[in-house]
Amino acid sequence: MNLEDAIAKVIEGLSEIGVEYMLVGSFSSMYYSFPRSTADADFVVGTQDLDVDRLSTLLGERFKFDPQLSFETVGGSIKNEIEIKGTPFRIELFRLTHEPFDQSRFERRREIVLFDKQVWIPTVEDVILQKLIWDRPKDRDDVAGVMEANRKSLDEDYLQSWASRLGLTDALLRATAPHDDSA
Repeated sequence: MNLEDAIAKVIEGLSEIGVEYMLVGSFSSMYYSFPRSTADADFVVGTQDLDVDRLSTLLGERFKFDPQLSFETVGGSIKNEIEIKGTPFRIELFRLTHEPFDQSRFERRREIVLFDKQVWIPTVEDVILQKLIWDRPKDRDDVAGVMEANRKSLDEDYLQSWASRLGLTDALLRATAPHDDSA
């Protein structure tokens, strides 16, 4: 099973049990820019009461749920981790927090077609903002690619407003500044 097949299976399972979600992380940034390698997929689920047992049954024995909920320190969310047996791939199911930005990006999510499935992902602006929050080297690369590929269609007012509220104004300015690669 490859990661795309595993993601499609999780989407089917979440839909079957009636849980709203969005695919975030590298897959949402790749949708808006360029492909890159990744060994995991991240979802935000719109419930605190995810029926993990039912979802586990629907997914089948190739998916191994870590029975322990874990706390994600960067985003302040709890999550379940799922191992896809026989592969290096993992899927993380983050719970939607009550933080205003988390709520906003979930409300603004959009439905696209990915892997021949209807999939909910964050808007391009929300991908940029979330990647600026995480601020890891791969996130900075993702922001640069997403900004370059979507520069003409970005909602600059939305980006600047949330960057200010999240304390990311300087990070957004650095991300939008022209880069001189000749140095």
